Amino acid sequence: MGELLVVLVGNLLTMIDMSELFGGRRRRARAAAFARGLRVSVPCVLRSEELTSGREQRGWIAVGEGPATWRVPGGAPVAFEPGELTMQAVDRQAVTFHAAGGTELRLHPDEAPLVLRALAG
Repeated sequence: MGELLVVLVGNLLTMIDMSELFGGRRRRARAAAFARGLRVSVPCVLRSEELTSGREQRGWIAVGEGPATWRVPGGAPVAFEPGELTMQAVDRQAVTFHAAGGTELRLHPDEAPLVLRALAG
């Protein structure tokens, strides 16, 4: 009986997406900080001829007070001005936007409105 319980609990734990569980908390904290007027760094994937040499790269877009910037791990922030973004695809994990010049930006759907508001204003 005890072994059955261990197997059942083990199977249930594999069904829980821990990254989504804890990531949701971080996304809500970033949204609250942005609403208070603080600058926040939003994780994303960017492909841009200008900023990533046409390759997809994980990094962060910092939005809030001041101009938006793009930063890769270990790199310095650089100005990020993609122009008008057009939504191309949506699923549970990401929203993909395209801009003129071949720029592609992928964000979590919960954080897309925050970034779009910051880039528009």
